[in-house]
Amino acid sequence: MLLRVWRGFTAWRRGRPFWAGLFVAIGALIILFPPYANLKFGDMVISIQTLGGVSALLIGALLVICAVALWVAPKFRLAAGIVTVLLSLVALVVTNLGGFLFGTLFSLLGGALAVAWTDAPAKPKKSKRGAEPGPETTQRVQPT
Repeated sequence: MLLRVWRGFTAWRRGRPFWAGLFVAIGALIILFPPYANLKFGDMVISIQTLGGVSALLIGALLVICAVALWVAPKFRLAAGIVTVLLSLVALVVTNLGGFLFGTLFSLLGGALAVAWTDAPAKPKKSKRGAEPGPETTQRVQPT
């Protein structure tokens, strides 16, 4: 039962840019976290609730939408990848250094993976002579 579920998940994952969506989702969560987290150090509470919080909410939500789009509709991977790269670069300036650089880096990596992903099978490489790779041909020698 568990093996069948794992094989189904693996087949689903191979048909879409799964890792790109995962990196974008992680980056979005990292960008969303700092403005809404109240960190407590002893008696001191650190809270970052400025205009960066509103922009972090907007950019983080759009990045989550891009991550879901990469998983659900892989045919839009180019558009979602480009939007992800642009949003993560904007987040670097607008939202507390884009989740203290980690959110931007994860989102940029996910966007780059989304743009580079393809579902076409890899073509075999040609040999140096230009012939198609295949089993080596040997010459048959007739015994005399």
